[in-house]
Amino acid sequence: MISRRRKVILSWLLVAVAVATMLAFGVVDGRDDRTNAERAHDIGATIACPQCVGQSVAESDVAIAREIRAEIGRLVVAGHSDDHIRARFAEQYGDWVILTPSTSGVSGLVWIIPVVGLVVGVGLLGVTLSRWRRASMTGEEVTDQDRSLVESARAGMRERRDG
Repeated sequence: MISRRRKVILSWLLVAVAVATMLAFGVVDGRDDRTNAERAHDIGATIACPQCVGQSVAESDVAIAREIRAEIGRLVVAGHSDDHIRARFAEQYGDWVILTPSTSGVSGLVWIIPVVGLVVGVGLLGVTLSRWRRASMTGEEVTDQDRSLVESARAGMRERRDG
């Protein structure tokens, strides 16, 4: 029979494998089988309409958006990469037309900070729960440090929820 500790370790290992698998599939572009029309639409959805407020060229039906969609279609058929096409429109109209934040430089922090915060929060919660479990097994009292960690985690969660 498997001990409780081994079950816990095995369950955390399975969670880690599941998370790593999801991250791997999220990073790898599994849409290589897209048609040129689908690629053009996906690219158009990431480029802001220069004339409209809050719309991509894929959503807008003004003349400039139709022209940009036609140009995107021509560039896709010509074999240009998605990044090259976006860069071309950013050069022409400015970086503001790119609706998706960059994954490099300072803009890359938009993608990294939430993940780091989640990992740190889960780690602190795990350490605190582990201390509490050990304390309850040995009859020790919960320390003020543990209580303050839990309170700061609760306060952070309230701020995110209310903010």
